[in-house]
Amino acid sequence: MKRIFNLFLLCVLALTAVSCQPNRLRIMSYNIRIGIGMDNKTDLQRAADVINRVKPDFVGLQEVDSIAERSYWVDQAKALGEMTGMHYIFAPALERSKGLYGIAALVKEKPISYRNIGLPGKEELRTFLVLEYEDYLLCNTHFSLVAESRKESVEIIRRVIAEYNKPAIITGDFNMYPTSEEYHKMDEMWMPLSDTTRFTFPADGASCTIDYIWGREGYKYKVLNYEVIDEPMASDHLPLYIDVEF
Repeated sequence: MKRIFNLFLLCVLALTAVSCQPNRLRIMSYNIRIGIGMDNKTDLQRAADVINRVKPDFVGLQEVDSIAERSYWVDQAKALGEMTGMHYIFAPALERSKGLYGIAALVKEKPISYRNIGLPGKEELRTFLVLEYEDYLLCNTHFSLVAESRKESVEIIRRVIAEYNKPAIITGDFNMYPTSEEYHKMDEMWMPLSDTTRFTFPADGASCTIDYIWGREGYKYKVLNYEVIDEPMASDHLPLYIDVEF
């Protein structure tokens, strides 16, 4: 009986140790400009090559076409998924060039579920993608060029994330500077996990930061590594990633 009890105790301790292990993920954000490089050539393989070098667990992609005339009728999220060996989720924001245009996520592990929530944009509609996993959320977005729409988007995201009781990470092209009012509004509910002093745009001579990775306030995050990747040709934005424990 004592031997059985000891074995049971060991099993409990082992399960407890496993459940206490922190999540460790490599999170990447990349505005791919529908595959158009700084040489004005459309070549998704260049973006895929960057992703394959980084080997992320999650990539938030912005400016993604789906079967549009201007990008040669390619389902870009699916194509990048095939090029990288990752699962893909496309989140359309609007119709564009006889197809769809929006954002996407590439993931190593499929989520339990996902949601595509529309965001405002006076110049064009935007969207917010939420992937739910058992212990956390991974999200991606692309904010408007208009400050008023960005402020509204911050509030919409706040309301959506409030429905969940778990940590969340958001990647995206937020089209806002760290000195802007909407950035400070975002900063009230989220903590920047990427280095806001590292410039991300334009790719061939970066002079400002508009791409970020954020973590939901109220949870602990340990950023183990952060990098803005020097890739001046594949897109007009530089990709960035973090290694994070939470």
